[in-house]
Amino acid sequence: MGGIKIHKAYKPLITSKKRYFFLTGGRASLKSTTIHDFASRLSYQQNQGVLITRYTMASAEKSIIPEFENQIRLNGSYLDFKKAGNRYTNIHTGSFILFSGIKTNAGDQTANLKSLAGITTWIIDEGEDFKDEGVFDDIDDSIRGVWNQNRIIWVQNPTTKEHFIFK
Repeated sequence: MGGIKIHKAYKPLITSKKRYFFLTGGRASLKSTTIHDFASRLSYQQNQGVLITRYTMASAEKSIIPEFENQIRLNGSYLDFKKAGNRYTNIHTGSFILFSGIKTNAGDQTANLKSLAGITTWIIDEGEDFKDEGVFDDIDDSIRGVWNQNRIIWVQNPTTKEHFIFK
């Protein structure tokens, strides 16, 4: 698998044993490219489940899913994934990447995002759109895989210090 060279700013995703990561930067800061490449590489390890979310599924379908597909084409791993709906499963390991929105048109769908079996890493893309700390805490509490490191990766463009994530 080819892939991108990981910029030194993002190396802690690979080297650190911490649970929480906060990635921020403007356009062209490699945030999206890096997280999609990282998720695809992580899927080559056994027992990995990656949940990648945007606030709404409509925004996920227009942005992060095509970005992921583009990244796995670029890094040469596209044929290693089987797609079923919004789930991409690595055919070699069974590890998966699942895309979801936090909110549906009918309201929050957090009930669907609690007790997610096998999720070890949660990537929140465009985190500045995510305003409800309680919903964040509920999903955060559900990320508790027992075989691998658990990670919460918050990705956002620069925003105001009033957002709950800065507390």
